[in-house]
Amino acid sequence: MGAGTALLLVGDVDPMDQMLSDSVQSWPGAVLLAVAASALAAAGAWLQVGARRELPRGGPLAPVLTVWCVALLAVAVFPTNLPGTEPGLTAMIHRAAAALVAALPPLFTLLIVRRIAMAGGDDDPGEDRGRPGSGKGRDGAGGGTGIRLLRVVGWGTAAACGLFALVNGPAVLAEQGLPPYAGLLERVLLVLVLLAVGLCGRLTHRVRR
Repeated sequence: MGAGTALLLVGDVDPMDQMLSDSVQSWPGAVLLAVAASALAAAGAWLQVGARRELPRGGPLAPVLTVWCVALLAVAVFPTNLPGTEPGLTAMIHRAAAALVAALPPLFTLLIVRRIAMAGGDDDPGEDRGRPGSGKGRDGAGGGTGIRLLRVVGWGTAAACGLFALVNGPAVLAEQGLPPYAGLLERVLLVLVLLAVGLCGRLTHRVRR
């Protein structure tokens, strides 16, 4: 998160109208972008370990998290093209990876919500999950405040991702300039992604089967 915030200061990009990937036009921005993507990939791997250890196994959660981590590393390794230049193979790989980085967090967030609910997890260890009428039994019905918050963040991230694709997708496919405030929308989406990953990690590592 620190590296991503620093991009706003040294990335030499317009936060309203340019993508964070355009930070590669300066070497400090390129380094910070690579560090931020790699750190987020490490967070995804940590989340993967926690999910395997604490949550019921099975389903597509592990493959989704794996693809997300690989996509983040691809974003770090394959930079986009410089503004005003034609995109080559490296830039196309970067764009495909960046699309996965944005699109997969809502999916794995909601999958983790379901797994935590199945495990009867809650973010308040002081509450009795097995107490009759508490709505926090092993079937996970209801869940706690943390689960509800994570569900809201998951659906909010999905909505932001859909809006981002709807606004910017046609321009990218037509190789036209991005619409106004595309950079701001991307940053809102990325903030939601960071929030989702942080909440997933916090709740996952507090579950005890």
